[in-house]
Amino acid sequence: MSAIKLGRLKKKFPKLLWLFAFISFFNFFIESVNDFLARQFVNPLLSTYDNTVFNSGLLIFFSISIAVWLWNFGDKFYLRVLAGSTIWFYLLMLKSNYWVFIYLNGIPFLRVWDIVVIGLAIPILRTLRNSKKDSTHETNEGFIEDMPILEDGQDSFRRSGLSKEIAYKISITRNKRSFAIGIIGDYGSGKSSFINLVKSHLDLKKNEIIDYNPWSAESSSNIQQDFFDLLAARLYELDPKISSLLLDYSRKLSRADSIFEQFIKKIGFASGLIIRSNYADDYSRINNLLAVSGKKIVVTIDDVDRLYKEEVLEVLRLVRNTANFTNIVYLLAYERGYIDIAVSSLNENVSSSYLDKIIQLEIPLPKREQGDLLDMLSDKLNGFISAEDMKTFQTHIISTGFQNEYDFNFKGVFRQSRDVIKFLNSFKISHSKLTGEVLFENIFVLELLKYRFPLVYDRLYEDKGIFIQDQAFSSPHNQYYELKTYNEDKERRLIAIRTLRGEGKYNESELLIISGLLSHLFFRFDRSKAAKNSIIYPMYFERYFRYRLGTNEISESKFRNVMYSNYDALIEFIDAHSQRKVIKELTVRLFQESPKNREEFELLVKSLFYIGPKFLEENGRRTFDYEALINILWNHEGRIEKQFYNNDKAIYKVFLNEMLSNASFPFLFHHELVSNLKRDYKSIGISKEQIIEYQVQYFRRHVQENGLSEDSIFMFWWTDYNEFVPIPSKPNHGHEHRHIEPLMVKAIKEVLPLYDPAYFLKHSINYDMWEKSLHGIQKEIIEIFDTPSNLKELVAGHPLLNAEIRDEYLNFFDAWNQAGSNTLISYDFNTMLRPKRMNE
Repeated sequence: MSAIKLGRLKKKFPKLLWLFAFISFFNFFIESVNDFLARQFVNPLLSTYDNTVFNSGLLIFFSISIAVWLWNFGDKFYLRVLAGSTIWFYLLMLKSNYWVFIYLNGIPFLRVWDIVVIGLAIPILRTLRNSKKDSTHETNEGFIEDMPILEDGQDSFRRSGLSKEIAYKISITRNKRSFAIGIIGDYGSGKSSFINLVKSHLDLKKNEIIDYNPWSAESSSNIQQDFFDLLAARLYELDPKISSLLLDYSRKLSRADSIFEQFIKKIGFASGLIIRSNYADDYSRINNLLAVSGKKIVVTIDDVDRLYKEEVLEVLRLVRNTANFTNIVYLLAYERGYIDIAVSSLNENVSSSYLDKIIQLEIPLPKREQGDLLDMLSDKLNGFISAEDMKTFQTHIISTGFQNEYDFNFKGVFRQSRDVIKFLNSFKISHSKLTGEVLFENIFVLELLKYRFPLVYDRLYEDKGIFIQDQAFSSPHNQYYELKTYNEDKERRLIAIRTLRGEGKYNESELLIISGLLSHLFFRFDRSKAAKNSIIYPMYFERYFRYRLGTNEISESKFRNVMYSNYDALIEFIDAHSQRKVIKELTVRLFQESPKNREEFELLVKSLFYIGPKFLEENGRRTFDYEALINILWNHEGRIEKQFYNNDKAIYKVFLNEMLSNASFPFLFHHELVSNLKRDYKSIGISKEQIIEYQVQYFRRHVQENGLSEDSIFMFWWTDYNEFVPIPSKPNHGHEHRHIEPLMVKAIKEVLPLYDPAYFLKHSINYDMWEKSLHGIQKEIIEIFDTPSNLKELVAGHPLLNAEIRDEYLNFFDAWNQAGSNTLISYDFNTMLRPKRMNE
């Protein structure tokens, strides 16, 4: 059994003993108890009970009222005792033949007494429920309390051996005057815990331990009186004479009766012992009584360095003069520098040796081992983070941050155990708000920065241009932040550290810690392996500081849950984000995925094909990152078929044809994708001829549903290709000549007579890039007709064309044709035929 459990059992033992005695009493005298209850309670009261339906209802209401009152206002211990004793006694009554029970009128299976017992016993359920709830809350959800340890089992800094030796020396020392031991250490270094360890090793049969807290005194003038009141009260059981003498001694020192002394005198216990004498006589008598008492009095005074200077002096005066008794040992905890300042405030000429006259032994706290604080941190973290995050902490954060002497060294963040507790309580809040939404390692290190250097943390968010820069790529999903650096002595150094050094707010050791924290956040490792919700990605940066998701942000945890679950769930997820107008952000996130098998690969491709048309609808026709999608599909040197299709190119080709065949109106996304494929010459397993067939197919299907719209004309032009035409005298020199694919020429010639050709005519007109008033007709358009006059005949006789547009186009055509087909002419358009400029 652990020491903690044994201690709890000792505390509960008196209660258990009383409960056992109570049960035993009733067991031994049950017949007498039954007879007593019958004569005093049952016969005069319950024997006249009228068992009517009304009274039964009244009894039920009464029992419910009692249960509700106990449930809401009953003490936990009282409810358990009441419920336990009631149920136990009721079982004895049922077992005895002494009692005759009345059944409820109208409810024949329930006794009258059943209702009363149920009303008294049910409220115990609340205590059981609350105990479970409170326990869970304390260990997993609540803040971590900064409490000093109480016993060896909690000694993570391994100071028990020294504390045990001190306790032993205290016990065997026979001091004629008080002996003062100073436990010295910095703020938060564990002085209170060390005193508790010493106390835990003291034999309570031979030592009386008194904890005195001078903080509770109203002022420095009350410290002496409060101390002697406490001392007298605690020593009363040891020897009432000592208690009385201490009260009298204290009164003479302060010239006033204390509260405890007045109480003693009023009850008359020690009135005969209060002797009319001076305080020197009382001091001698107290020493004599303490010497023969057989007990060592150990007085602990913690946190002396938190008192006001005048209070510090009063405590020292108490230890050195007024309470300088035989067999008393004082354990004082303080930071030596502060005490020296308080002492010197008495007189500038007083040196630090003054304290040496009061404190006979000063014990600096044993230094911690390097890993002690990390062990403490690990132990506390393990109570509320996941096993996966704990593994990250142990295998990466500790090794690269706390145990690394170079690039990412930030082990100086924690200076003492109190730092660990304060950090963890702050980290608990951010962790609970952002679990699953950010990278654990990033939020942990960022919170370290916030805890130790809050001003740097604020500037990283509000003025990040000092710290980081965006490494821009053509694809948004490849963009990331990196630390700004400069070259010095052939090394890359952080601009942020140079800036902070110039401001003079931090020393070099602090700047080293800041550098380690920043370097760990924006690491210089392989970014291809970085989690996609890392702080280095612009899409996720701000949520690390907000502790919540923005209105246009994607939940990483929900995304991860749905990404590779099933296609229907993923489509539902995309549709929901389409309604929120965050398709662009979701597309960027999809492009960051790296599938590991065929199922994941096909699910990713399907999702991108599904989200593509929605992306165009929300953001415009030319905004989608087709190059990124093509790179995913690119079967370079058989990469895709080897990785996902077991070297079977045919299966991959079937999958791609399925994706391309399932296009829906307006077909823009699929058409531009295959057009980019044809231009980039990146093989995905589909031939160029097949790609052209898809282009024409999408064009035809679009025209069938929407006529010769501007989008369909866009599809028409995207089937162009360039032909190299060499110069006869210089075969290696020449120019590129643009053509429209023959299949598209055939398709456009079929639909031109059937639909309004206004957009076709509009986009057949070009203009000079430098002199925008000069216009002509695209050569590629003339080429699709046998002669230029065929184009004129189409326009002149088209029944669906607007008359103003027709007349303007014919006038322009005649002027251009008369000037020569290779000549641009100046023409001012007044209808929609005016070509759209590149900057429009």
